[in-house]
Amino acid sequence: MHHFPWCPLPGNRATRLIAWQGWKLELPRRWDPVKLEGDHANGFALFADTLRPRLGLRWQTPKRKSGFDSHSAVRLALRDEVGQLAATEATQFPVEEDGDCWQSPLLYTEPEPPGRDVFSVYSRTSHRLLQIAYHAHRRERILADSILPTLADLPVDRATLWSIFDLSCVIPGGMNLQSQQLNAGDLGLTFSDRFNRVNIRQIAVADLALKRQSLDAWITDQQKNSSRYFLRRGAFTDIEAVTHGETRPARLSRMHRRSRYFWMWNLHRNLATIGVHDPDRNRLILLHGSDESLMQQIATTVGCAQ
Repeated sequence: MHHFPWCPLPGNRATRLIAWQGWKLELPRRWDPVKLEGDHANGFALFADTLRPRLGLRWQTPKRKSGFDSHSAVRLALRDEVGQLAATEATQFPVEEDGDCWQSPLLYTEPEPPGRDVFSVYSRTSHRLLQIAYHAHRRERILADSILPTLADLPVDRATLWSIFDLSCVIPGGMNLQSQQLNAGDLGLTFSDRFNRVNIRQIAVADLALKRQSLDAWITDQQKNSSRYFLRRGAFTDIEAVTHGETRPARLSRMHRRSRYFWMWNLHRNLATIGVHDPDRNRLILLHGSDESLMQQIATTVGCAQ
């Protein structure tokens, strides 16, 4: 049984909660992710509005050799980003959220925009080096006053919040992101560990989606990617699923591994797909994976960051 923590709701409707690869922060709602690369150890995320790039996150896991100095690592990363002269002008900037997590937080502010304000810090939680570059086109303190105070690093060995665009959920510790599908109105994230694999898909707007085809048809569509190795077993079943704090009717379809692939030990013997309509958020939620109880528990967290 997996325990999922309660997900707090963002207090400011003008901002959007972003939680990705263990990082959590709030950004203006008009900024959308345009590039998401890498994994938990090393990666890059870029956010932009309709006119230009606004914020970039880059993280890496430095080798912790004997004598490793986080302050020197942060200084070096900042120097590589803005140059030696600018790096010497950087000042200490204490991050309020989970302050014990951070080591050597440095902030360089461009004195004469346009330019970049750059923040570098080392996290004791994940042993990663994070760099945030804000593209400033006029003198403003949105990075220092609004964004950095919301920054947090979530432990990877615990249930972790993920939130991107309109899709948010809590995933058990130890499950890694395997793939993403972030299309307008059709968002999907796939996670796995040694034992389980689960895909969370959210379709908007539900009223329009259900006019195109029934919930059973959406479930069948979700199962197509697995149909080479798995065969649907039995009829659709009526079940109940909890989403957004309410118990709702849902549909369940099970698949089993085709007999000719019995020798493929890395394939699960059974898969299941759960489909539920969340009328409060006007979304269809589809969960496809190897553990029905796990999917039921993840379903209770979908939309928790809205």
